[in-house]
Amino acid sequence: MAKVCFLDNDIIHKLVAFQLFEETIAVLQIVKTDLRVLPTARFFFQAKRKQQIQYPDAVWAEVINLVAACSIIPEPSPEQASIEETRQLEKFKHEIQAGEATLIVATRLEPDFLLLSGDKRCMKALAAVPEPIYQRLCGRVVCLEQIILKLILTLGFETVRDRILPMVDCDKTLKICFGYSMSASEASVVAGLTSYISDIHEDAPALLMRLE
Repeated sequence: MAKVCFLDNDIIHKLVAFQLFEETIAVLQIVKTDLRVLPTARFFFQAKRKQQIQYPDAVWAEVINLVAACSIIPEPSPEQASIEETRQLEKFKHEIQAGEATLIVATRLEPDFLLLSGDKRCMKALAAVPEPIYQRLCGRVVCLEQIILKLILTLGFETVRDRILPMVDCDKTLKICFGYSMSASEASVVAGLTSYISDIHEDAPALLMRLE
């Protein structure tokens, strides 16, 4: 059975901005027909495009086209278990945004899935959610830093660096890792990415997928 991949808005537009989206789904062995996005994703990005926030228009256009080609997750199920999960996650609304909570609840309908997220605050907060939700997510969440580290190992440091640096202002963590005024060495970048990944492991044990 195919592995469904849930994508939050943050991970989508950053990977597209870095020109690494296709490479990411390839290295994770995800096919495009198994990509799932929020029902509001297209409208969210269309609004951002009109405001010209942070990214060139070409990036927003590519993001919107990508989202339009993905499957939309279904509206929350009216069944009691789904309603209860939504209520449980609402208790953490200051750390877990509504979009992330919607994706998390949607995962309960899939026997095999990945959740790609750029929200480290949400990941760390998940350690406090009810055990059944946390256990379902364990080993199935992938953060941006893991993806970049994996792509460095598969594509080569220079290739990944040269795609990220022109848009490095898009992500504070990657800007720290790859350097501000001048690019950092491969060893330094890898150490930085590994450190951020370790922080998530420490705060939310076993949550992240182990990428070989």
